[in-house]
Amino acid sequence: MIEDPLAALDLSPATPAGAPRRRRSLTTTRQRVVAAGLILAALGFLVWKGLSSALDYYLTANQAVAQRAQLGDSDFRIQGTVVPGVRQVGADLRFAIASHNVVVQVDSSGSPPQLFQAGVPVVLEGHWQGRIFTSSQIMVQHSSSYVEASSTKAKTKASKTGASAKVASRGARGEAG
Repeated sequence: MIEDPLAALDLSPATPAGAPRRRRSLTTTRQRVVAAGLILAALGFLVWKGLSSALDYYLTANQAVAQRAQLGDSDFRIQGTVVPGVRQVGADLRFAIASHNVVVQVDSSGSPPQLFQAGVPVVLEGHWQGRIFTSSQIMVQHSSSYVEASSTKAKTKASKTGASAKVASRGARGEAG
């Protein structure tokens, strides 16, 4: 049998004796960490931008009056309670809002929402025009709780379902029936 003369030779690539060995796994790990950091930073930025633009931010009437010079004629939102004396002048609505004993006169070109009336808190979008706040949009501010207009409807509903007022009052106080 003839032996292969090349079988005894080592044909793997040789590295020079003083040359440093390259660590591929470390470089790959660094690249992954940097990439993950960049992705997290980008996601964090997007979340921050989304949340900051989604917030309904407004100044109360007293804050807006105190910052009138800084606000100038830039658009912002102002919040206050409508004071009695709302009047229609042509296509405009003129009224006043109050917050912390500060009253702001308002001239609004926007159509008021159905629930708009004296005594209701509103948020207005617009800008200062001298000492008058010129509004382009009126939004009624309301709580998330619903109170039924007539308590007789609640009593009628309770009697139809067989619930008694006594059981309902016990439940409201946290007592067992």
